[in-house]
Amino acid sequence: MNIAEFASTGYKSRSRKIAVVAGLLALSGIIYYVIPLRLTMLEGLLTRFFYFPIFLGGLWFGLRGGVVVALLATLICSPHVVMEIGRNQTIFSDELLELLLFNLLGPFVGALSDRERRQRAKNEELQTLAALGEAASSVAHEMKNIVIPMRGFIRRMRQIYPMDPNAASYLEIVEKESARLDKMTHDMLSFARHPTSQKEPVDVRSLVEEVRRGLHEEFRTKGVLLVCQCDGDENPVLLNRDRVHLVLVNLLYNALHASIAGKEVRLLTCRQHDSLRIIIEDSGAGIPREHLERIFQPFFTTMPKGTGLGLAITQRVIEEHLGKIQVESELGSGTRVTLDFPAAPGQEINISPTVSKV
Repeated sequence: MNIAEFASTGYKSRSRKIAVVAGLLALSGIIYYVIPLRLTMLEGLLTRFFYFPIFLGGLWFGLRGGVVVALLATLICSPHVVMEIGRNQTIFSDELLELLLFNLLGPFVGALSDRERRQRAKNEELQTLAALGEAASSVAHEMKNIVIPMRGFIRRMRQIYPMDPNAASYLEIVEKESARLDKMTHDMLSFARHPTSQKEPVDVRSLVEEVRRGLHEEFRTKGVLLVCQCDGDENPVLLNRDRVHLVLVNLLYNALHASIAGKEVRLLTCRQHDSLRIIIEDSGAGIPREHLERIFQPFFTTMPKGTGLGLAITQRVIEEHLGKIQVESELGSGTRVTLDFPAAPGQEINISPTVSKV
């Protein structure tokens, strides 16, 4: 087993890794200062013990770890290097070069370790997404084939047959739950598909108004105010209308879920340099810091009845448009989601000033 394999399989605990690196640094310092040095070769050999903790610091803790351990090794050796100024120019030059190598090796190994870690995580995510996508597609198709006729029969029964209030309320519950199941299957199918992003000129103002009308009843029922504001001139933007519509609905549903009655959710669009910027913000509960890095993972959700696919689909749609998404949140203060869609060359992205409220 080589040192890289040892580093990746042993000492899984972070605290134990820190202890190992600190111990090696201390041991290297003791050897460096306690053993009498008379020969330049011996001096250089003992100095090289510091490469072990520097290498492990970069390998285990990435760029930051490599830099920190290299700086600590430099601080340990610095007093001796200073003492050699004017005493032995050869030793001083060698020691100075060694310190330079410390501070090159640590960041270099750390950067490589971070890169490998990111690549490994990305590969695992791609494998997971491929498996989940295939499973989601198969299950969702079967679920949709069941849900569609079931909802139709329920609506038909409520329209044709007279019922007492209790039976009608039960059927209403069934219809609502079947609608939720229908949305779940729709999300799963949207996540499983990899459609080519067919873009067309879209009037963003009309798209926002369409979304606002579609969510009017949801916001009204919960007592949350939805404010939509579009700023700029009336030039269309190249977008996949259906996919962006889905993104806005998903984000507004999340904002609605996080808000309580009497609060406000805002949807703002504007031109930002050469891109269309869409901002959705609420004053709800906010997202815990430890969840922010996981919110785009498929099936990760904090909602009791959520599928965990809304933000995964949103991220995919943004990537299809070569755009960017940024989520800022603070517990108790709300969440702000910023979407940036790049413009086609020479395309103006401005939308007429208009404000609408639910």
